[in-house]
Amino acid sequence: MLSKNWAKVIFLVLLVAVTAAFLMQVSSGDLPRFEHLDKVVHFGAFFVLAWAFHHAFPIPIWLALLVLSGYGLLIEYVQVLLPYRTSSWADLAADAAGAATFYLITWWRFMRHRKRRTKTSS
Repeated sequence: MLSKNWAKVIFLVLLVAVTAAFLMQVSSGDLPRFEHLDKVVHFGAFFVLAWAFHHAFPIPIWLALLVLSGYGLLIEYVQVLLPYRTSSWADLAADAAGAATFYLITWWRFMRHRKRRTKTSS
């Protein structure tokens, strides 16, 4: 199991990396692309951020989703201010979906484990 201090360090490193990635200027001319690659990147980044956040800060799921979605909203707002970036509601939806998917899987695993435990103790 990951210690809380290490989880906080990992979360902070990921937060800085994700912020830098979402705010830097990207030349897309040379990259092989498929139509919605940016949505996949947003989803994956927030799934991993949610994992790190969950281990670093044991708070209720609804609050974690609110914090992570707020961060996604902040990133989209800052992108509006940058001349070389664009912002979209679809990106924000992908951010929220990535975090929500992590917590949904976590909740499902918890409920499955709890169900097994109550079965064996009966």
